[in-house]
Amino acid sequence: MRDPAERGEEAGASSSPLDRFAAAISGAGGLISSALILVVLIITGVGVWMRYVIGQPIAGVEEATGFFVVAIVMFGAAEASRRNDHIRIDIILDKAPPRLRRWLDIWAQMSVLAFAAALLVTAWHTVSFSRRFGAYSPGYLELPMWIPQSAMIAGGGLILLVCLARLFILLRGGRT
Repeated sequence: MRDPAERGEEAGASSSPLDRFAAAISGAGGLISSALILVVLIITGVGVWMRYVIGQPIAGVEEATGFFVVAIVMFGAAEASRRNDHIRIDIILDKAPPRLRRWLDIWAQMSVLAFAAALLVTAWHTVSFSRRFGAYSPGYLELPMWIPQSAMIAGGGLILLVCLARLFILLRGGRT
């Protein structure tokens, strides 16, 4: 397991108000993601119990689980990125000299920033369209689609915020 300094948890990692705000907001997203994992575990367990033991399946369990899995990813991605628990190619960064490593980190954050902005804009248009059109989920829940789709807006915003905070650290000459 990596030490806290490698995960961006040392005291100096959150020195600016933007850093502290991003850490607090992404941490809240991580807590929501963790709570939703428990919710999925419970509703899946109850669904299996009701279907195979009691013989009375609960309609909409699979659909709700799918919506929750998207929310788990969207709320948890920013916290994983902030803690450096995401997937990246460490072999290249480990071999690079410190100055090149910093520029590779900046390039990576710029790439994530572009992705997060695209996700945010696309999600906003998707949610707006679903609200205007009155789209509902096709399963048993018949949930207005803009509700589960809103998790993409929250996730894109969280990723964008964390990325901006990390980019700010790198551009100040610090390490994330």
